Amino acid sequence: MAITEDVKGPRDYLAAVLRRKFRLIVPAVIIVAIAIVVAVVTPAVYRSTGTVLIEEPEVPREFIRSTITSFAAERLQIIQQRVMTTQNLISIINKFNLYAERRKTTAINEIARGFRDKIAMQLVSAEVIDPRSGQARKAVIAFNLSFEDSNRRVAQQVANELVSLYLNENLRIRREKAAETTGFLAEEGDRLGKQLGELEARIAEFKARHSGVLPEQLGINQAALARTDAQLTDASRRLQLLEERRIVLQSELSQLNPMGTRVVDGQTILSPPERLKALQTKLISMRGVYGAQHPDVEKMQREIEVLKKETGGSVGANAYKQQLQEVNDLLAAQRKKYGNKHPDVVKLERQAQSLRAEIKAGKSGGGSNLAPKPDNPNYIMVQGQLRTLDSQVDAINREREALKAALKHYEERVLKIPENEREYLTLRRDYDNAQSKYRDVRAKQLEAQLAEALETERKGERFSLIEPPQLPLDPIRPNRMAIIFIGLVFAGAAGVGNVFLAEALDESIYGAKSLRAITGQAPLVVVPVIGESIKKPSKWPWILLGATVLVVCLIGAIFAYHTYVRPLDVLWFSTLRKLGLG
Repeated sequence: MAITEDVKGPRDYLAAVLRRKFRLIVPAVIIVAIAIVVAVVTPAVYRSTGTVLIEEPEVPREFIRSTITSFAAERLQIIQQRVMTTQNLISIINKFNLYAERRKTTAINEIARGFRDKIAMQLVSAEVIDPRSGQARKAVIAFNLSFEDSNRRVAQQVANELVSLYLNENLRIRREKAAETTGFLAEEGDRLGKQLGELEARIAEFKARHSGVLPEQLGINQAALARTDAQLTDASRRLQLLEERRIVLQSELSQLNPMGTRVVDGQTILSPPERLKALQTKLISMRGVYGAQHPDVEKMQREIEVLKKETGGSVGANAYKQQLQEVNDLLAAQRKKYGNKHPDVVKLERQAQSLRAEIKAGKSGGGSNLAPKPDNPNYIMVQGQLRTLDSQVDAINREREALKAALKHYEERVLKIPENEREYLTLRRDYDNAQSKYRDVRAKQLEAQLAEALETERKGERFSLIEPPQLPLDPIRPNRMAIIFIGLVFAGAAGVGNVFLAEALDESIYGAKSLRAITGQAPLVVVPVIGESIKKPSKWPWILLGATVLVVCLIGAIFAYHTYVRPLDVLWFSTLRKLGLG
């Protein structure tokens, strides 16, 4: 006998479900009830969010550059670290009396950590064109600051407090940084100014110590040196002209008779001094020609002695010296012309020796002329010209000495300047560098002061609250409808699974089809269930009970929605706004 396979159809599954309806309903009802309880009992969490815009400076950056050079995202991170300190969070918790019951049993630092986790900041970026490079880049233009709490008003209040802290902290940081930059530049400027003053004092001391020999005075010294040299040359030239003039005047004076010429009976009569001078001059010549022992020489010498007694003196040493100078000049010329052995040269040598002997023996009158005072006008005029010339020569000689000293002084200055140049250039280089730094720092200080005024008057980049935290209407979690829907899905899956599991474990035979599948033969007759007719109870109590349960569930759902999801008045006004009626 062949056994056919038991192939079940939809009617079989439906019969199994109807047969085991309690195994389907009970798990489903339990899971749905749990889902509803979870959806209703889970407290709602509300989020209040404020939006802050990062605005560009009112004054263009090309006119005033801000001292705040960091990017907005970087500054926000710094602000977040400063605002989210435990002390600040504890102050907010105490201000709004948050977690009053929990603070009785939990440490405040632990509560502050949990409080910090409920605060969120989200940056808003956009594609902008960089004005410096002209390329597109992402920049933070705003940020959202939010806080989550089970109490919607607490969420709004705390969010407002956090936004205020962020705005105030940003303003404080910008002002402090601008003030710190200005203060630093002011201190640096004062330090450089002090250093500049010290260098100026050192340069002034160097100039005072090396006055006249500074590198910058090289041209002046060289010009003075050239001018002094030219003056010395001119003085030497004038002195040479005067010396030549003196020679001429001395020659004229030697040819003039100090005394005026007397003529008696047509003959010129010499005075005793003139005759003495003439004889002495002739004696010198005769000694040179004949020697000292010649009779004429001795005769002339006796005549000279008589005249000396009459006049009481001699011609004077000056006359001998002048004669010696003239003889020496003539002797030098004769030697060049004839040599040392020529008779004229020998005669001149004897005259020179005789004159030197007279001068050495002191036979002259010590340079004073015993002759009467000259009365020859020409002699007196030439003599005056000689005295004037001597005065001029003395003045030029003094001038030349002064010019030589000045020339030496300027030469020493010019030689010393290269020695001082290295030290002076070092001082000047240090001074120029310090001055350049000082000017640069003062210019930056002025820019920093403008930037500080920009921050003080809030004309620079600033945070503007464009969307203050609102009172949240809908909770962000839990999603109660999603929880109930998931509960329904799990409830259906659990009920159906329980039915099929029971059906698979049950070995009972239900229906002719199952019997035919086991025996392989179809039954001859199928006899339905035969029993006494039982009066069916009324359905109205069950209907009333179901209606009551339905009304209670509906009222509970409305109350739970009003309490945990959204207040009914808020829902009403929100619906009117959406419909355009409110």
